[in-house]
Amino acid sequence: MRKYFFPYLLMALFAIGFAASDEIELPGGSDPGTPPTQESIIESAEGIIEINEGIEDWSKAFLTKYGYFCYKNDITLNEDPTEYRSITYMSANGTEYASLISTKNGNIPTQLVTTGGVVYFSFPNDTILELLYDDGSAITMLDSIAYNKKDLLNLSTGDPFVSTLTTAASLMNKNKGAVENIANTLIKKLGDVFNKASKENYYEDGELVNKVARNADGNFTFAKNIFDWYWDNVNKKIINRLNIWTGKATYKVGGSSCTLSGTIWCPSGNYNKYGTYGIICDKDPAKLNVQEAEYNDNGYQSEQDLSYSVDFRGLAPNSTYYYRAFYKFNDADHGDIVPNHGSPSDQIIYDENIKSFKTGDNVLSVDVVMCIDVTGSMSGIINTVKRNAMDFYDLFKKSCDEEGIILTGLNSQVVAFRDKNVDGSSWISTSPTYFLPDQKDAYNTFVGNLYASGGGDIPESGLEALNIAFDKSDWGIDDGFHRQVVILWTDAPFLAHASYTDLSVSYIKEKWDAMPSGRRLILFAPNGNGYSNGGDWRELDSWKNVIHETDLESGFNNFDYILKSIIGELTSKSKAQRKPSISSEPYFFLPNN
Repeated sequence: MRKYFFPYLLMALFAIGFAASDEIELPGGSDPGTPPTQESIIESAEGIIEINEGIEDWSKAFLTKYGYFCYKNDITLNEDPTEYRSITYMSANGTEYASLISTKNGNIPTQLVTTGGVVYFSFPNDTILELLYDDGSAITMLDSIAYNKKDLLNLSTGDPFVSTLTTAASLMNKNKGAVENIANTLIKKLGDVFNKASKENYYEDGELVNKVARNADGNFTFAKNIFDWYWDNVNKKIINRLNIWTGKATYKVGGSSCTLSGTIWCPSGNYNKYGTYGIICDKDPAKLNVQEAEYNDNGYQSEQDLSYSVDFRGLAPNSTYYYRAFYKFNDADHGDIVPNHGSPSDQIIYDENIKSFKTGDNVLSVDVVMCIDVTGSMSGIINTVKRNAMDFYDLFKKSCDEEGIILTGLNSQVVAFRDKNVDGSSWISTSPTYFLPDQKDAYNTFVGNLYASGGGDIPESGLEALNIAFDKSDWGIDDGFHRQVVILWTDAPFLAHASYTDLSVSYIKEKWDAMPSGRRLILFAPNGNGYSNGGDWRELDSWKNVIHETDLESGFNNFDYILKSIIGELTSKSKAQRKPSISSEPYFFLPNN
């Protein structure tokens, strides 16, 4: 019997050690004979365990120590695909549920649904998030939070499950104080749950998965429980419910215009089929209805822009305006769309929240950079270009005077360019910034000394000129009273491909998008790419605030239109109707000589 004494002694010592430890706990409780609970099993997970079978109609399921997650690539549980996906959560003890709805494009959260209330994410522009809460009776704003859209999109790339949790957690935790004011205790802790779960690594643990309970049909019990909750609380109550919200007045121009925003939440997507929506605006809040409001226009919300915006022009300076969002059914057929707040029989649904803004003085300051192609092929039109450049201030001032706008100043810079590959140090010439009209003589001298020569083959350094212009360090501030204008004159394509330039259109576009919202780009440039090393200026036509004249002579003759388009919102209630001219015949590029 002596040979068995030592093993028993070791077992006794281990037992004493376990009993004395406050940190080690047997699964299922202190009784070693008690089988482990489902809660203790999942809490022993050491990361994210992905499950792809036995999960009902879910696309995927995930086990973490923080709880169960079921992922659906389409917000609906039927055959109709939508622009949204969902991640539905159940706590480890099976008592708490929530569903996070996000866009497929960018994995950006739009709604966080719980039994007791819904959190909404509204993005009036690229720098402001409005965090809202719906307790079932009305939508109220918790807080307005500063964010950077580019940083958010960087968080939301990659794996949809992890990136969606990361994005939602970053927005909820950015202002935890607002979330803490919600009576809903689950929502208070979900930011931390999402944050911790998203930081776990994927791993496989078949032994743990085998311990997770299944139903008689072989499906996991947690997947069925989450499915039942989702069906009752999301599929029945959320998917076809329409909510509207009036966002901030995010962008003002002088005293005559404003961009107002709204948001529609309706995961089914049929809201675009059965009605239209937009913003109404008036000095008199009693007239804030579609029939009476002086300003009334529709918006459009895409999956890329979670909120929609409407530009109103011709506003009176130094005046207070009221506005709100609306949704109008096309006819008596409302389809499956039901307003969450308001009567289902109403033909027009209004946001109960009325907001206001005040216009300022009708003043404008302009910073302009003129990029001028001075290669040999421009010799026939360089004098016309120079004349337009030198007359720009006088013509622009005249347009402002005609519209009752006070032009407080115009700063102008010139970037003259050729071909960086063949023209040596003379391929680029950048002037100082001139304040007009005070420094008009010096400005005119610089422009007057430009001459056409060089250039090598057909394509020129147009992108390089724009790169310099967009990098200008002293652009006016983004306060709505400034315009940042870049005008480019060329008769040639831009240099393209790595052997000829290290710039790309996508790189230049990132700089353009980062410039102040008052930016305008005017292109006098023909279509076509010339030689194999050329790029087509039509690639810039889809950019925001771009006017592209492809017929140079026609463009110069319509220069008055160009000037009015630059001041844009300050000239009338409606946008200019004229579209950029498109050449119907091939353009024959002139050689440099």
